Amino acid sequence: MRNLLLFLALNITLFASTLHLATSANPSRLNPILATDSSSSEIAGFLFNGLVKFDKDAKEIVGDLAQKFYFVDDTTLIFELRKNVKWHDGESFSAKDVLFTYKTLVSDKISSPYSAGFRFVKSVKVLDKYRVEVKYKQAYFKALETWMMGILPEHILRDEEDMMSSKFNTAPIGTGAYKLEQLEFSKNIVLGAFDEYFEGRPKIDKISFHVIADPMTRFLMLKSAQLDLGNIEPMAYERQLSEEFFTKFNIYEKISLSYTYLGFNLRLEKFQNPKVRQALSLAIDRKELTEILFFKHAKVCSGPFLPGTIAFNEDVKVPTQDIKKAILLLEEAGYNKENPLTFEIVTSNSSPIRPYAAQILQHQLKKAGVISHSACDGVASIFKHGSFPS
Repeated sequence: MRNLLLFLALNITLFASTLHLATSANPSRLNPILATDSSSSEIAGFLFNGLVKFDKDAKEIVGDLAQKFYFVDDTTLIFELRKNVKWHDGESFSAKDVLFTYKTLVSDKISSPYSAGFRFVKSVKVLDKYRVEVKYKQAYFKALETWMMGILPEHILRDEEDMMSSKFNTAPIGTGAYKLEQLEFSKNIVLGAFDEYFEGRPKIDKISFHVIADPMTRFLMLKSAQLDLGNIEPMAYERQLSEEFFTKFNIYEKISLSYTYLGFNLRLEKFQNPKVRQALSLAIDRKELTEILFFKHAKVCSGPFLPGTIAFNEDVKVPTQDIKKAILLLEEAGYNKENPLTFEIVTSNSSPIRPYAAQILQHQLKKAGVISHSACDGVASIFKHGSFPS
């Protein structure tokens, strides 16, 4: 398991009113309750607001569309909404939009992974134009975090029959700091500053997302200053940047908000055995992974939570490689030299790191007698935003 140290390159000569960014894929739907891919969720984040959000340090939950929130008791939550919020079409935001968003999420008209966050909600009631009462079936530790979901405009979508294929998904109206101005698939997505944004007009007039699937192309565009902000892989930072680059960009190294994991298809019997999963975890040398892939610009992490946040538990220890114990657990699960555990590892080339990570994992797992193969389809996958088994 590893937490990446992320290099951010910020163009120090940015005087133009447009910020040029890159995204690896076309957004599927710019609807906050349907934006499940990274491109859609990133762009939708500029267009919509939730009732609450994390502060800049991701330590505390603060108001967003709600100017105040409090618990009356363990299961009753009150939101007092801002009164100066406008939708991008000029209509006023109110409590009816919150109720509409909730009813949409729990209806059978949509398929959204975000609906699960509302399974403990007993009722949502409009107390007045700017107050909402949420009652829970029981005390719920994510009661506030659930309402970070972007709120939908009731006046636009109340008569929508099919939210999944609605025109709204590619022509969204939100309350965010930016509004959609241009959507050219496989080319460019342009957002313009919203003059009536409740926290004040953004300082940057436009944000232009260039759709660039190839990571090397994104890197070359950053090197040539065609992009104003971008991530740099440690290998590129150490080996592929000239002195001139550092005169154009400021470099910031910090812990990434993402992580990588090896996931298992638990529908298969071999991965349903906890001894198998524990054995694979013990066969992995996480420190070696970070040193080879990231030139020590990485930290081995103990779970999916960011150090320094309220969810991080310092008492959770990182598993260390133990080949002997891994072999023993596999034998107890019925695997040995004559009957080795075999499976395929699937990854993508969206990051130049992942194929190398798969090769290193294959080498490490082989020490415990595990035979793994790279493939286009299979039973185990390396993804971004997750964790190695622990």
